[in-house]
Amino acid sequence: MRILWLTENYPPQRGGMAQSCDRIINGLRKSGIDIEIIHFTNKNDGFNRKQQQYGGYTPSAFLESDSHTLNLTWNYVKTLGSFDYVACFGGYLSMIGAPIFSKWLNSKLVTFLRGNDFDTAIFTPRKREMMQYALEQSHQIFSVTSDKVTKVKDWLQEPKVDFIPNGIEIESWTPSKSEIEFAENWRKENLADKLCFGIVGQLKAKKGVQFMLSALNKTNLDTKIHLLLIGELDESLADELEQSKFSYSLMSFQDRFQLMKFYLATDAIVIPSFYDGMPNVLLEAGALGIPAIASNVDGMKDLIEHENDGLLFEVGNEDNFRKMCYQFISFTEDDRKELGNHLKTKIYENYQAHHETSKYLKFFN
Repeated sequence: MRILWLTENYPPQRGGMAQSCDRIINGLRKSGIDIEIIHFTNKNDGFNRKQQQYGGYTPSAFLESDSHTLNLTWNYVKTLGSFDYVACFGGYLSMIGAPIFSKWLNSKLVTFLRGNDFDTAIFTPRKREMMQYALEQSHQIFSVTSDKVTKVKDWLQEPKVDFIPNGIEIESWTPSKSEIEFAENWRKENLADKLCFGIVGQLKAKKGVQFMLSALNKTNLDTKIHLLLIGELDESLADELEQSKFSYSLMSFQDRFQLMKFYLATDAIVIPSFYDGMPNVLLEAGALGIPAIASNVDGMKDLIEHENDGLLFEVGNEDNFRKMCYQFISFTEDDRKELGNHLKTKIYENYQAHHETSKYLKFFN
């Protein structure tokens, strides 16, 4: 079996989408599926293919127009032979090119819907039309959240949409002694008697960071909570963070395995997104036994059972968010550990990478 895989999200790019793309491809390749990756990228290396086990990787540079980029990409793709499937995984050019390429290759189109792609396109007219065409032409659609399965079905009346959540490679996600010691020392140096709330990823208003700061500043919890923010901070939020009465540590974007020691330094991961996919951050922290305080939408709602393995608040509701923060602060250390351990157990039993791969293989096989 051969799959032509079109994406704008793949290493060496950073971020959750690239990480998920790499993980899914590796899982399918290890099962014997041959995958040719076409990666739309800012780096202009020409169509310089690199051989990989069970397939290859070819960068396709963004050029002066979408049409020129895709026409040149097609000239290259048609030299690669036949494919059983064309996979569309993330990005504007992938959504434009994949439906056409699948027709010209006489292959079946499979579209992977992640959080950001759908949420951005659905209320942007030009992008919505592009996404609608791609989904209507798809032999199968996979969504990373159950909510988006429902939205696609209600929007397009398409029955061929399945929910397959993200997974995590547990075998490579065990902290070392030095990482545990780093976390302990960091807490001693930065927290005093406070609890640490970790916010990791895109530090933007649409991810609820501004909402979170606004809600927290209306509490008296500044003596109880220290904020650890890791990621690219939107400039519009820099002043608001500086003026906040909460102590905080701000760090630039960290690669995935560099994050582990910082997850271990937190008492909770906070995900206040207004809309999202299934954040890798939630699985990564959860697999280490760190509980979450998250908005009750998308992948957070799929994974977390309120008050059993985390706390969920009504999305965009400051009063409810503050209530969950006060509730978390009122817990004993054993209560917090119990929340985290329940989440860790759930992830080990249901959200490992091999669970994710087996669900995709059930379709492809």
